[in-house]
Amino acid sequence: MRYFPLLLCLPLIAACTQPLDADVERSGLGDFTLDRLVVIVDDPTSSIVSRNASDAQLKQAVTEAVDTRLRRFDGAGSYSIGIKVQGYVLAPRGIPVLFAPRSTLFLSVNAYDDVPSRLNADTRNLTIWENAGGDTVIGSGYSQTAQDQLDELAANAAIEIERWLRENEDWFGGASARPENATGAAAPAAGAQNPAGGA
Repeated sequence: MRYFPLLLCLPLIAACTQPLDADVERSGLGDFTLDRLVVIVDDPTSSIVSRNASDAQLKQAVTEAVDTRLRRFDGAGSYSIGIKVQGYVLAPRGIPVLFAPRSTLFLSVNAYDDVPSRLNADTRNLTIWENAGGDTVIGSGYSQTAQDQLDELAANAAIEIERWLRENEDWFGGASARPENATGAAAPAAGAQNPAGGA
């Protein structure tokens, strides 16, 4: 396993994942339907102060979180997502306030159509942080297991990937291609309406 400098594990001011707006959550994503989800974990970079996670644990957590979030879309198109786990930090117990490491996940993401051709010109690199909260003052290593930390990071990664896809909804036909905006339903024929009280 490769290691990166300790500096990256020090407390940093960084944007934490925010939930999507409820109305956005309920809307479609163009004509997007998830066909294949491929998650690659191959000797990811970590830190000398990180708890350990196996490649299998990383792959399972990311795969389950992203699949659950993206599989809910049922548009008319067929698309695939490829993810590589580049690195991670699962914070151990630190020195409260002075040194409270933050759990972090580093991902590279690409989106593909059904050809398959890559839709994004450049690979999207994401840095995913654990949720902000009281435990980040003393370090989540005191209040969470390594699996808890990994599951939280994977859930946040799924949100950020959806956010990125929504920012590029034109790849999937735009908002007009969402199932709820489909105009294919035929209007009832004139005179075919049921009379009052009819079934």
